[in-house]
Amino acid sequence: MGNDKISERDELMVILMEECSEVAIEAAKMIRFGYDNNQKLESEVGDLMCMLNLLHDHGLIDWENVDACADAKREKLKKWSNLNLE
Repeated sequence: MGNDKISERDELMVILMEECSEVAIEAAKMIRFGYDNNQKLESEVGDLMCMLNLLHDHGLIDWENVDACADAKREKLKKWSNLNLE
């Protein structure tokens, strides 16, 4: 980030935001151009997973809480989406 000094926590958050954006971009490209090649999406999701692991390593997220939130989201999706989640 050049000569600017930011905290390690802020740098983690900025990189997390960047990786989330890159996943969103790849998802949009797959909708626009087809689902025949998912390597770029997998790469970006892998980068995002790395950042999630780093957030955990730095004590910013707790996996038990994340799992509970994921379960709650899945239940909402069962009610509010057309996804087959059974």
